Amino acid sequence: MKKILLFIMIALASASAQADMALKFLGTADANDLSQLAQELMADTGVAVSGDFGCFELPVFDLESGNPVGIGVDCLNIFSGDDSGAMIEAITFFFLPRGTLVSHGCTSVRPFWAGVGDSGVTHMTGSIGPAELGGNNPPAAGTPCESTGGIVHTTKGMSKFSDGATRLSGAVNLSNAGAGEITFSCLFVLSE
Repeated sequence: MKKILLFIMIALASASAQADMALKFLGTADANDLSQLAQELMADTGVAVSGDFGCFELPVFDLESGNPVGIGVDCLNIFSGDDSGAMIEAITFFFLPRGTLVSHGCTSVRPFWAGVGDSGVTHMTGSIGPAELGGNNPPAAGTPCESTGGIVHTTKGMSKFSDGATRLSGAVNLSNAGAGEITFSCLFVLSE
């Protein structure tokens, strides 16, 4: 167990050292009415969100300082899953003082193992963009993520990320998901 924890700590430290931006999406949110929110997001970014997405809006915090640095909107659509886990299409909007980033990709969601870490967590989430690990992680053919896996939109102040990748490692509490409420503790690493 100590080796696993050491590996995780080294991986996070390495990601933080190499990352251009590491953001925490943290808190409890209710799913927003997609029709109104989708119109606002489209007007702000030009990125369309339609279908069976539930969107959750929370503050975004800088990983290093812990200070709030903007607003995040995570729009999620389960397209494959069973009791052992699910594959979710995610379109995530980061509204930051320097500009806006939009990431589009897939993430896995798996039940959390009892006795490991925080008891308020029900599921773990994670995704690695296709450019990570030498580019040997292509999105699944025939899924909404076949042509995604990175940053799909930036505004002028964030243009250096326009061809960037997104990595997600998170913990969520889905015990109230049926009522449209999810608690998030997610780390997004955004790179050029």
